[in-house]
Amino acid sequence: MAETHVISALVDKRARVDGMIQNRRFQIMRLEMELAHIDAVIKMFNPSYDLEAILPKRSFTKNPAGVPKGAGGRYALTVLRESGEALTAVEIAQRVLTKLKKAHTDEAVGMLASSVHSTLSRRRDGATVFDASIYPGKWRLANTAHKIL
Repeated sequence: MAETHVISALVDKRARVDGMIQNRRFQIMRLEMELAHIDAVIKMFNPSYDLEAILPKRSFTKNPAGVPKGAGGRYALTVLRESGEALTAVEIAQRVLTKLKKAHTDEAVGMLASSVHSTLSRRRDGATVFDASIYPGKWRLANTAHKIL
């Protein structure tokens, strides 16, 4: 015979999941209606526009570090300026989170470190240098005279 408390917990869990599914269906319907309205406005301005050529963009989840979009790279440069030493992306991320008084969860540090590394890697102004001769690689500011944003 099944335990009544187990059945009760499973029934409650099922009801919650079913409610979440219904909520998501309403969200999907609302977004589809919004998309239809946007398509109609595009067609008003340019009736021959090929809507099928518009590729969907991936939307990212909320940053667990709680750092505003684009701020990680700016704070990383500030940390490098203030430290005056070469730091790994993880060390930079930890110092940025400390500076912003944010929690140092593994997920937050990992995501911010990845963001810092990719942001600094994309810089083409020569302001930062990555030393890959050691593991893990370390970032430092280049000895240049031009201003870093």
